[in-house]
Amino acid sequence: MRRWLMMLLAVAMVFTIAACGSKEDKLASIQKSGKLVLGTSADYPPYEFHHTKDGQDEIVGFDIAIAQQIAKDLGVELEIQDMKFDGLLLALNSGKVDLVISGMTPTEERAKSVDFSNVYYTAEQGVLVKKDAAASYQSFDDLKGKRIGVQKGSIQEGIAKGIEGAQLTSLSKISDLVMELQSGRVDAVIAEMPVTKLYAANQPTLELTNIAVPTSEEGSAAIAVKKNNKSLVDALNATLDKLKQDGSLDKYIVDANELLSE
Repeated sequence: MRRWLMMLLAVAMVFTIAACGSKEDKLASIQKSGKLVLGTSADYPPYEFHHTKDGQDEIVGFDIAIAQQIAKDLGVELEIQDMKFDGLLLALNSGKVDLVISGMTPTEERAKSVDFSNVYYTAEQGVLVKKDAAASYQSFDDLKGKRIGVQKGSIQEGIAKGIEGAQLTSLSKISDLVMELQSGRVDAVIAEMPVTKLYAANQPTLELTNIAVPTSEEGSAAIAVKKNNKSLVDALNATLDKLKQDGSLDKYIVDANELLSE
């Protein structure tokens, strides 16, 4: 019996060692492959959006500049996977992408399935309406019972669900929501302030209201990674700290706005 127990213990130790050895170190895996695969939804200017230069389409923006610096710091090439916002975390946990940078708020619900870097941007929400109806929207209460457009799977969708009597239109692309607003199929679009400012500036029929949108979320944007990858999170935070300290984050926002104006 004693010999049998010792054999069982030895087998258990072998499986334990094998399991420990097979645990993925995502940071080491990325550096070994020489490639960092970014998941993003490139329809959210100035964070990430498509831009045509010399006849070539490219994905650019505030978040993309951050991803490029991360890749540079890790000594690897950046590969961008553009997909719908509501599919990003699924792609992350299935291993299709290494991290997600897409103006994503690190909510408690999302943190149940992924880990987040430090917050790199703190958001304000904006409410975009048609210019000829803007006088009717002076406070958050004025959105009660209205048709509200929000990006599917976004923090704004959660905010809009709390508006009394609101009828939600949840779409994957902000550009499609703006079209819904312009055509009169929704009364207002809630999105992050830089996004609503840019659409209001570029669309003469639209106006950004002065409505203060209440939210309990402290931060707007953080980088999502698959759970239990502390070394990767630490590396991301090191890059973000550097970009905050040397003013690069502010420059990235300015650069993204200039690209949008071209």
